[in-house]
Amino acid sequence: MKNGKSWYKLDNAGRLYSSTISSRATTLFRVSATLTSTVDQAILQQALEATLERFPFLQVQLKKGFFWYYFEETNEIPEVSEEIYYPCMSLSIRRRGTFPFCVLYYKKRIAVEFSHSLTDGTAALKFLTELIIQYLNLKESLPVKNVTVNEEQLKAETEDGFQKYYEKDIPPLTHSLENAYKLPIKIDDQGVYHITTGIIDVKSLKQKAKEYKVSISIFLTAVYIDVLLNIQKSANQQKKPVVINVPVNMRAFFPSLTMRNFFVSITPSVDPRLGEYQFTEVLAEVKHEFNRLLSPKKLKQYIKMNVKREKSLFLRMIPLPIKDLIAPFIYSIFGEKQYTSGLSNLGIANVPNGVQPFIERFECYPPPSIGNKVKAMMISYKDHTYISFGSLSKNRILEREFFRRLRKLGMNIKIETNTEGS
Repeated sequence: MKNGKSWYKLDNAGRLYSSTISSRATTLFRVSATLTSTVDQAILQQALEATLERFPFLQVQLKKGFFWYYFEETNEIPEVSEEIYYPCMSLSIRRRGTFPFCVLYYKKRIAVEFSHSLTDGTAALKFLTELIIQYLNLKESLPVKNVTVNEEQLKAETEDGFQKYYEKDIPPLTHSLENAYKLPIKIDDQGVYHITTGIIDVKSLKQKAKEYKVSISIFLTAVYIDVLLNIQKSANQQKKPVVINVPVNMRAFFPSLTMRNFFVSITPSVDPRLGEYQFTEVLAEVKHEFNRLLSPKKLKQYIKMNVKREKSLFLRMIPLPIKDLIAPFIYSIFGEKQYTSGLSNLGIANVPNGVQPFIERFECYPPPSIGNKVKAMMISYKDHTYISFGSLSKNRILEREFFRRLRKLGMNIKIETNTEGS
């Protein structure tokens, strides 16, 4: 660790997430891969231990300081286990002796669930890929390129990207969001997390986005917003802005190898109080917002905003127990109330050519959230894109209407759920 110490600070995103953890907002998200054969638990355990040698800074546990949480190295090894609970719901990282991630298996699937206090989706996918490579090396004798982890690499992978690219003189963001539209659905029993996954042919998705002269992310975000606008209209609810939280991988704009959180969220939106919107108009709004915000200069303002909060003398001087009490409330008021839902795109899962024949698919699930009862996360692998909705409600109106819209646009979709009768 930094300066040879056995602990390190959480990044600013990690500090927020560690203080907002609850039984319903666990901060856990998932990345998983389905193999072509049944998973061997003993071999997976060996693979995990080998993977942690590659990423030793993830072998940590959350500890309480007087003002902040921090991560401390441990000689303990996490144990892989068979999956028996709903995804993203069964790990409390504040519990003594618990790791901020877990490795699960079920039949042919290997899943890793990370707390956002430790890392983000991009880094989690990198970890999962290495875990699979190590597993297949042990089980199928696939060659593995031995990587010697030196101090320079460890420093690069544990750096705080926000602090590295923070510029004090950058002007802050000036816009503020109103309270966003919320889906009129009830939360299910505690501990239940409904997953609905749509499997779409990548070529047809690319072709449809190309017809509209936009990227896949812009196209799907526009569909998402348009569907929510129609749900709001059909329910005869008070008109409010539909706002989507779209995480942006900052590594695509600022050189960084960090395995810590390094993302910000942009918020494309459409306000139905301005009048009726055709889909092409929604698409134009979303395209404009993506083009306006996705540049290093604009994104530096988000970095400034995130770091400025962390550097607040008032916030720094509040003892941790009080932070834990007020953080969920602050996050609800100034965070989730400003979003209708979220859509995260992890992009393409790339693995070595020799590994591809042993992997059928990748998936990813968003962290559960009380303020945004339904969110979606997507990833592409080989010929398919996998879009997974995570919901705290039995009501599947958003998922149903979203995939129905894509079918109307000419795409074939296979739907899978983790609950019966859905």
